[in-house]
Amino acid sequence: MLLVLVSYGVRLSPPTTSTLAPTTSPTQAAPTISQELATGLPPQICADANSLTTPLGKLRTAMRNTSYTQMNAFFDAFLVFYSDEHLSEEPSPEERRLEYISGWEGVGTAAVLADGGAAIWVPAGDVRRARALLSCAWLVIDGDDPSQPTIVEWISERPGRNGRIGGDARLTSVGEWQMLSANLQREGLQLVHMPTLVDQLWNEEMDPMKRRPEFSRIVANLHKMDYTGVTWREKVWAVRNELRSMAADAMVVTALDEVAWLLNIRGRDNPYAPLLKAFVIISSKDVRVYAPPGKLSMPVREILSVYNCYTNSNNCTRVNEYTTIYSDLRRATESKILIPTAGTFQRGASAAIAQSVSQAKRLFQPSPIVYLKAQKNQAEIKGMRKAHLRDAVAMCTVMCYMETMGKSSLYEKTVAMKVDLTRATQAGYVSLSMQTRVAFGPNGAVPEYKATNDTNRRIFTNSTLVIQSGGQYDEGTTTVTRTLHYGTPSREERKAYTSVLRSLAAFGTLLTPATLPAAHTDPVVRAPLWSFKQDYIPPTGHGVGAALNRREDPVVIDYRQDTNLHTFREGYFITIEPAWYENRKFGVKLGNVLEVVPRPSNYLGFREATLIPFEPKLIDKNLLTEYEINWLNAYNDRIRQTVGPELNIQGLTDVYYWMMNKTIKLESPRAKKNNPNSAVSYKSLQITTLIVTVNCILNNY
Repeated sequence: MLLVLVSYGVRLSPPTTSTLAPTTSPTQAAPTISQELATGLPPQICADANSLTTPLGKLRTAMRNTSYTQMNAFFDAFLVFYSDEHLSEEPSPEERRLEYISGWEGVGTAAVLADGGAAIWVPAGDVRRARALLSCAWLVIDGDDPSQPTIVEWISERPGRNGRIGGDARLTSVGEWQMLSANLQREGLQLVHMPTLVDQLWNEEMDPMKRRPEFSRIVANLHKMDYTGVTWREKVWAVRNELRSMAADAMVVTALDEVAWLLNIRGRDNPYAPLLKAFVIISSKDVRVYAPPGKLSMPVREILSVYNCYTNSNNCTRVNEYTTIYSDLRRATESKILIPTAGTFQRGASAAIAQSVSQAKRLFQPSPIVYLKAQKNQAEIKGMRKAHLRDAVAMCTVMCYMETMGKSSLYEKTVAMKVDLTRATQAGYVSLSMQTRVAFGPNGAVPEYKATNDTNRRIFTNSTLVIQSGGQYDEGTTTVTRTLHYGTPSREERKAYTSVLRSLAAFGTLLTPATLPAAHTDPVVRAPLWSFKQDYIPPTGHGVGAALNRREDPVVIDYRQDTNLHTFREGYFITIEPAWYENRKFGVKLGNVLEVVPRPSNYLGFREATLIPFEPKLIDKNLLTEYEINWLNAYNDRIRQTVGPELNIQGLTDVYYWMMNKTIKLESPRAKKNNPNSAVSYKSLQITTLIVTVNCILNNY
């Protein structure tokens, strides 16, 4: 039996109970569940399962070929993991080995048997899309369902299971590799590190549609002191101080955002973050950078003192070939080397990095850079505020445009494209910080929905439109979620929207002791939704990097986990993203980035960095308290005072009036009864709405 695994973050250990998939014969291909249920067709008719010309077929052949296995023995199985050598959450196109083998672009784990069976484990939210997208050669399994077989269980139920399993230890974490190895060993299977097989196949691919994309040739550049506030030498000293307190002589830095933060450089080697593909080793004597040839520009090399580094030099930076990191770690002379462990979003060092360090020298600890990086200094705080101002201008512009075009032929994917193009017009724009997600109507009720050609809905006036997006700017990173409506909202939609807005208000006005774990603040956000028996699966919030990753450790706001009990600190930037999902009807989600600010008596508060208006027509004032109305009015006033002048500076007069209309002071229903001018105020609102609509149509954006 030959087998391939393509994995990312799925269950590796068996559950208490399981329903194992049926065993297939050596010549039989495992069909997808959707194929079996929808057509009832026997798996033998699936041509893709037995084809030798697909990447799947080529991989099965290569495992029997010593020119690929590079040893005298064949592999009975092979593991190929989703991520890259840095275990990035969003690998670049040339690192997406899972997509090459299976055609699945999302996260997941696939197991491929050489005798015809193939299965792929995906998150619960992606099961339906995976079954629709993948060919009949694949059995799609819900990786979040404990009643389903784990990878090891599925392998062990196959015939001829005694043998060798290869895998690329560069592409998975230490813990995942060790767990797989131990569980497979109990089943009589040996896990072997084999790093080149899939890469060799992909590099030889002749089909232009499947050929491996070129690696980025864009060189890394310096991140200005105006944005960093601290030199790279000061950061190295801070890390060395942390290492001394942990009794470590050196540390290997593997996460790309940590490399970029440490060296004050930015690159273009990641699709949604300005990062450089590189490793770094920090010792008490020097800094060693491992980067692909030509990736460090001359100014970067000069600042890093690369040209002053000789054989016996100290306190300099040595630049080495990217792939030599493993051999250098094997020859390292330091007595204790810190190997980063996994956090909530970062997965730590790879198994191959850990295996390259002799066992006596390994010190597994969280990276100290995680905590240094998360707490922004004044320059970084200023940059983040500036980035969110640019983002507010972009989002106000596109929302003004779409409001006038809401009844025309807009689709989810065209809205996403318009959001991306508008954001790119802002000064200092670098890239997106995430794939823009637009969901209309019933699609909005699917958490983390991504539009495809098959699911791409036209935008009408009878439901909500959820837009999740974000940008990378020279100064900082942004992410925002807004829900819109181009018709007359129903009572249920207004209740849902107002409840989610109340969740934002609850956290925005929160005062918390500095010693309270961030995860324990989650019920404050969910409480307004719980009162209507509503909840959502994803975490409420996470940290945000400064011109780095959109999601960063150490903060996670999720009451259901009890391992990450890190507290908030002044200078952190976090997201709050509550949601209401009405199954098969509509969805409402709102998301802001907030800055953690100090308050008296060792308390902390929160200040919104996101300054983008909410939709007034979706707000039911009768569901808001006076306290919440005051918070909303103060938030709208900040938008007017901060974003308004920038809109005028950029000549966006029509957008300015649109923004002013969306941020009109909200009167309390109780105060309105005693206010004789309320009718006049409502008439002014109608006139302002008409002016804004005419301006947007005339400018046609």
